[in-house]
Amino acid sequence: MVALIGVLFVGNLLARVWPRSVEVAFTLDPGVTEVDIDYLQEGEAVASARFKQPGGKTTVVRHSVRLQPGVYQVRITVYRNEGPGVEHTKILLVPAEGLTRFDLKEATTRSE
Repeated sequence: MVALIGVLFVGNLLARVWPRSVEVAFTLDPGVTEVDIDYLQEGEAVASARFKQPGGKTTVVRHSVRLQPGVYQVRITVYRNEGPGVEHTKILLVPAEGLTRFDLKEATTRSE
């Protein structure tokens, strides 16, 4: 009985910190050629993703990332053929139910 309680206690602790897969989608304007994504926790990047889109025809970038439960700052830099990248900052709470969507359409300045 004591062993069972111990296993349940340890399992509960591990469930709180065990990484989970989170589905994320970014909606973009046509013409976006590259998207750089950094997931930051306490100011440090814990995961990153880069997507290049020759021709910039894809308007939705979707991927899965494994993160421990917690609050993350998502730093997204959007590039077009011309001009510098535009940086956006969003918040992601893990665990997240279903698909988390970030709409970056027609955003031309830094956002929070």
